[in-house]
Amino acid sequence: MKKLLLILVVIGLIACLFVGCTPTTPSEGEGEGEGEGEGEGEVTRVVLVEIFSQFGCAYCEIVEPLVEQLAGEYTRDEMILVEERAYGLYSSDEIRDRYEWYFPSSSDRGTPNVLFNGFNTTHIHGSSTYYTIKSKIEIELGKDAKISIIATRTSDSTTTTISGTITNISSSSLGNLVINGMIYKDLGDTGLNYAVTDILEEQKETIATLEPGESYNFSFTIEDINWDGNNFHGVIFVQDTDSSTKEILQASYID
Repeated sequence: MKKLLLILVVIGLIACLFVGCTPTTPSEGEGEGEGEGEGEGEVTRVVLVEIFSQFGCAYCEIVEPLVEQLAGEYTRDEMILVEERAYGLYSSDEIRDRYEWYFPSSSDRGTPNVLFNGFNTTHIHGSSTYYTIKSKIEIELGKDAKISIIATRTSDSTTTTISGTITNISSSSLGNLVINGMIYKDLGDTGLNYAVTDILEEQKETIATLEPGESYNFSFTIEDINWDGNNFHGVIFVQDTDSSTKEILQASYID
């Protein structure tokens, strides 16, 4: 019997030498490093930074270059800056109305005021430093996104249309949402590199409730504007207007 077993082992070894031994094929995903492929398609939170300022404001001249510097250091998938002139040249009814909505008391409407996704992180009033502003941006970036925005722009020499879809990617119902937008451009001076020229307030869309996984389509049309010819930029944002912090849940840059 032992001789028979020995003969069978020898035959098996000889067969492997001629035809090779076929390795076991791992199942799908087996052998991949831990975490490899994770996070693909993940939606991250974008921080919309709004600074309300005016000409002749001493503290504005300190803070405006700092927020513009930070806007250049982050990608538009991380931070979007809009500069809103609260008073004087380059101000508008829409900007003043938005400022008063954020700060109902006139005593709070001095400049500058810097907001990070609404009041979701404590705003800055008056002078500040680069590191203080950056820390507030980082706080917002560290929070989970609740909304995803997919938006596209089509333009000709006189009309621009921005359309897309928002989706509730959280596990909770979201309510009292407003989809709004701003248009801004570089006016060639500190504090005006991201100057808001229009807020799409009249076209804003309201959503009473958006359930987890539910989507909503939107569209904005801007007439009498040569977007590409005048180097405009835009931002679409979703804001919880009835929350105590008036939180901007997500923003999307429009090139």
